[in-house]
Amino acid sequence: MIRRDFISSLALAGGALCTQQVSALSFFNKKNEVRTFHLSVSSYSLDNNPDLFALISQSGITHVWLTGYINGYWYYPVERIKFWKNRFIETGVAAHILHVPLGHPANLSAHKGSSSLGIEGEIPNITPKHWKKTTVSDGSLYSGISIHPPVIEENIEALKKSKGFGFKKVFLDDDFRLGTLPGIIGGCFCSEHKQAFLNKYGYNNNSWNDLLHNIKERDHTEVLHSWVNYTCDQLSSEYNRMQSSVTDIQLGIMVMYLGAEKSGIRLSDYKDSLLRVGEMMFDDNSFGKIKGKTDELFSSLFHRRFVTPELAFSETTAYPPKNLSAKNLAAKLNVSLLSDVRNTLFMSGLTSFPLEYWSTLAPAMTKNASLHEKVAGQVPKGPLKHYWGDASRYVSNDQPYSLFLASGVPFEITDALGEDGWTFLSEYDVRSVTKGKLKTSGTKLIHGNPEYKDLAAMKYIPEIMDDIFSFKHEIVETLTDIPYVKEDLPVVCAWYPSISSILLWNLSETRQEMTVVYGDKRLKINIDGLESEVLSINQ
Repeated sequence: MIRRDFISSLALAGGALCTQQVSALSFFNKKNEVRTFHLSVSSYSLDNNPDLFALISQSGITHVWLTGYINGYWYYPVERIKFWKNRFIETGVAAHILHVPLGHPANLSAHKGSSSLGIEGEIPNITPKHWKKTTVSDGSLYSGISIHPPVIEENIEALKKSKGFGFKKVFLDDDFRLGTLPGIIGGCFCSEHKQAFLNKYGYNNNSWNDLLHNIKERDHTEVLHSWVNYTCDQLSSEYNRMQSSVTDIQLGIMVMYLGAEKSGIRLSDYKDSLLRVGEMMFDDNSFGKIKGKTDELFSSLFHRRFVTPELAFSETTAYPPKNLSAKNLAAKLNVSLLSDVRNTLFMSGLTSFPLEYWSTLAPAMTKNASLHEKVAGQVPKGPLKHYWGDASRYVSNDQPYSLFLASGVPFEITDALGEDGWTFLSEYDVRSVTKGKLKTSGTKLIHGNPEYKDLAAMKYIPEIMDDIFSFKHEIVETLTDIPYVKEDLPVVCAWYPSISSILLWNLSETRQEMTVVYGDKRLKINIDGLESEVLSINQ
């Protein structure tokens, strides 16, 4: 392995559900520290790159997650895992371990593992032959999302082995879910699970046929709702079984982009645990778009509804690593800043970031941590409401209406339709409104689906920045006690009234001068491209 293959074996990391109460401060070395920086790395990379250990120790990374049990196998000698654990601890870097317990979903029809982890040719992405594969709703077989015996039993043995190595924290990565991809209604549709589901709810074969049709049409019916809850019950139950087998280890799971019930992840079950919030924009083509950034932020804000900031981890990932520029990887730190996610976890599959990236990342980490100290624990308030409802969580294709976050008008996160402001709805929550399943108690509903543009119950605004800016001009006269950015620039504006400050993230590639309007005040601020600043409105 050559020097430029810096983090050549980043393995996947996650967040979690714990049946035990955890010490949130256990990740923080200093009393008033609010941001920590983590890196996932394998013993193989450390053994084969003599510069890597020193680089990690000097980079500002305070925690490493060593690669452990992956896809049903221990690929690296356990002696080397223990060796590197001790080396990091000796230098003051905390060492933990991560497992890939179910494997990454791989379609068996391809006759080989998916390369989505960057592991093709080194680590098979197909799980062991004696692990029963999952049957998805169209009858296809998949590896990597099965909890048929003996998958969990063998994972329990792996957890006990990690405990024996002296590890106290284990992430269950990539992802701990029962859906093949974001937006897919998951679960195993084999004959065994089919019969267990029908028996549990008193359904018959006609109901099963209805379920398959409902899934295809994404129709949020009673039988589909029952199926999703049944799937969540399975995943949570097996997680609890793993946790109870190693009660003195803190487990965690990674949550996929907008991961929720349809993927078997009932987020409320994980509220007391480490939780790696789901992101997905891993290259310049996706994250480089304004909507790529706001979609990423939308997912992180949604997941933060269910876990405290100290237990939240980012998915700060580049994949393939060279396809996301250093400046965009650094810009991802602002997603955690705005979501009050306290733990950054750098990832790039099993291929490294280029070494030169760290000259950009290191100062960005320092600045982001400094800004986070100013706003940690604050709750954003504003007239624009971030909402992701039951229909989005149970049946949607995970396409949020997120561009309003770039309007320069403050927002807040809601778990129900409130009494004021403007709430932006995604397509499947819009359907719930049209069916009478979702009703407003005062907040004005906005959507971008042209199919419903003539409905009086909702305001139609295409999800296009020019249309969103036009809407901003309509409402700014009402924002007499709320700050906002005057110019039509793509900028995220978080308003923290308890400290009379706003946090601004410039989504443009270039430096921008902005005017913050607050009552009679006009405050000028210049922000570099893709960077954030905190502004006190009392200055």
